[in-house]
Amino acid sequence: MGAAGPVSRFPSEPAARRSRHRTRRLGVLRGVSGVLAAGLVALVVGLVVAYVVALREGAPGPGAATLLVHAAGAVVAVVAQVFADRTPGARGAGLAAGVIVLVGAVLAVEWLF
Repeated sequence: MGAAGPVSRFPSEPAARRSRHRTRRLGVLRGVSGVLAAGLVALVVGLVVAYVVALREGAPGPGAATLLVHAAGAVVAVVAQVFADRTPGARGAGLAAGVIVLVGAVLAVEWLF
């Protein structure tokens, strides 16, 4: 048995023509968008906990509209992130950028204004 070599996804393309930098940049973009999508989900969980505690204590808390906007944004962000992770090339990068914009918009609308 001989030594096993690395398995390439592009067997017809020479190793010198493949660039790690390009895929690494797209990986960073998708990583950042994934972290932001997961953070939005965590924020929704925290808001639901705050909502329940506020209801039990009779104190003002986050309203139903706030929960709805955050939850809808989180669902859309996670679905778009899944498609971004599974779609290669510019289309996947565009979806990842869209996740970043969506999370920024939800945070700006709900927390700044």
